[in-house]
Amino acid sequence: MEKNKQIGAVIISIGVVVFALVFAYSAYSFSKQGSYVEVKGLSERVVKADIAIWSINFEVKAKDVESLYAQMDKNISFLKSYLLTQGFEESEINFAPPNIYQDTYSEALFRYNATVPVSLYTKKVDQVRTASRDTLPLIKEGIVMNNSYISFEFSDLNSVKPEMLAEAIENAKVSAAEFAKASGSSVGQIARANQGVIDISEKDPGSPEYKKIRVVSTLRFLLK
Repeated sequence: MEKNKQIGAVIISIGVVVFALVFAYSAYSFSKQGSYVEVKGLSERVVKADIAIWSINFEVKAKDVESLYAQMDKNISFLKSYLLTQGFEESEINFAPPNIYQDTYSEALFRYNATVPVSLYTKKVDQVRTASRDTLPLIKEGIVMNNSYISFEFSDLNSVKPEMLAEAIENAKVSAAEFAKASGSSVGQIARANQGVIDISEKDPGSPEYKKIRVVSTLRFLLK
């Protein structure tokens, strides 16, 4: 019985020693991980949009349904012809179902009103800019546009993303090195990295087809 107690005491002692060693090593590791600097790295690029979406809405008013549909067909035909002569493909042009409503006001000049949504989805960015500036033929034809808006997009983000991320990391490392030098230490390995936010905005209001891409990455460098 006494021998069993001695064996038990030895096992407990060994367990305490092992626990103390593990705790000491964990504390040491935590201390080493605690010596770090967290910085942000920035990279910016100006690129040209490779997709343009031109949204056009035109209105048609008539006293009867037959005249309304006849005018809509005429305007759709002319608008499609205009876009084709500007160098666009028929597959790039889409006419959505019209929104038609009836004016029940007894003295209304036109009883039936319709808005026809049209969209042009194309990679011919420069041609969209040119065509949108020269809409006089549409006005002369009597096509009343109540909305005309072009959205420019840059779809090939993967072509610039790796290089921009590398630049952001390098800029972050420079900032970390400056901090380390001031604190009398040096920069070690990256302990944690966050790609952060990738923001795409217009370069300026006058040239919306040019986009500014901004990448901000957050990195944690160990200090040694």
